[in-house]
Amino acid sequence: MQKIFTADPIDVLKISMQSEKEIREYYEKAASLTSDDDTRSILSGLAKNAEKHRQSSIDIYTTFSGKKILFLNLDKRYRLMTLQRCSDDLLDALRVAKKNEKELSSFYSTVARRFMEPVLRTLFRELATHHHQHLTLLEASFEEPLDGDEEPAEEPLLDQITHENQ
Repeated sequence: MQKIFTADPIDVLKISMQSEKEIREYYEKAASLTSDDDTRSILSGLAKNAEKHRQSSIDIYTTFSGKKILFLNLDKRYRLMTLQRCSDDLLDALRVAKKNEKELSSFYSTVARRFMEPVLRTLFRELATHHHQHLTLLEASFEEPLDGDEEPAEEPLLDQITHENQ
């Protein structure tokens, strides 16, 4: 028998606010680890996007609860435990940032399917899409360094075909 879980909109909005705050702080710290202007610009831009996402969640929270958030200091039940903190190593921070973006995108996609309220559904779908775009940006901008135990990447298919025909 399939279990159907329900989610309280207020609790999910609190999780969203806290997660976006944490991811903003993550990117701010990661940006401080580099002297490269392009990398810093990308990470700072992602931090600004996270703040916009947090503000969107706050606005909808205010609409749904009728309360204003004066400060956000939520206990552990309002945190995504799968989000990891930023390390002091830039390469590790970039690798973990990709995991965090994937986690947030997955969380928001799942949550969006749980609500029938159009405003909530739209918010969480948009957040899922934005975090997926952030993941795509990170993957396109920062190629993973090859670890010693990994196999070398295969030759691109087009190059394989070209070599076979020669």
